[in-house]
Amino acid sequence: MYKWRKDIAQWTAKDTLYLSVVFTWDLPRAREIAETSKKRVVAGGPAVMLMPDYLGDVADVQASTVFPALAFHNPMATFTTRGCPNVCGFCAVPSIEGGLIELKKWDIRPIVCDNNLTAASMKHFNKVVDSLKTLPFVDFNQGFDSSLFNSEHAEKLTELNNVKIRFAFDNSIRQHDLEDTIIVARRYGLKNIGVYTLVGYDSSPEDDLYRLTFVKDVLGIRPNPMRYQPLYALKKNEYLPEQWIHEYRSREKAEIEMLRLMQYWSRLSWHEHIPFDEYVYRDDERKQEALF
Repeated sequence: MYKWRKDIAQWTAKDTLYLSVVFTWDLPRAREIAETSKKRVVAGGPAVMLMPDYLGDVADVQASTVFPALAFHNPMATFTTRGCPNVCGFCAVPSIEGGLIELKKWDIRPIVCDNNLTAASMKHFNKVVDSLKTLPFVDFNQGFDSSLFNSEHAEKLTELNNVKIRFAFDNSIRQHDLEDTIIVARRYGLKNIGVYTLVGYDSSPEDDLYRLTFVKDVLGIRPNPMRYQPLYALKKNEYLPEQWIHEYRSREKAEIEMLRLMQYWSRLSWHEHIPFDEYVYRDDERKQEALF
């Protein structure tokens, strides 16, 4: 019930097939579905809004419908804001949604997916927390902005039941912000903390490994590595930064090393008894991971 679909959401209403596509690398399959459907096809979702021409000749592209598309991806998820004031080069949100907008009403659900809730006013933040107090758990699924998170946010979050929060660690410049923020969160008793750590975005292998190790060894948190995907990628995990290719002197070697890094750190609870520099990439484990 609480897991994400991680796929194209599809549903039918009368003579219309609806498609909601989150990731651009699912667009080729969405096109196949639309081309073979005998029904009228309506397509939307972040990927479609980012590349509207890709399905424009085989589907009616719409930014929204009367149906709650998010519920087809995860019925426990909600948004209380849309957009983000930051314009990060690796993120599609500014292109799709623009700047931050505080919603006046939202579905009360335990998985909160706001792109940058800490950028909202404290009035809105407090209202969001108050609306979630009766739930048995709350998961702030996206990364809070460590440069904006403060003691007022932390104290308010303590009013929730079984709350999980996450922060983003996109580059080493944010290291001190992140460390200070984790200290503040823990000072108020917030213990269930995650850190999304961006890997492979204009970075070297050393920098990526440094940030992952910093989260684990200094912050005491198992990082959640997020491999960078270009905004218009039609194939997942194809991109490698030039720094990686230069470091390993070939694309093939760089790809294996990237897979090794992602495999190790994505399953740290399995692998942490082995030092990373001794860990050997296992292709059979990669196939097993594909089942998740």
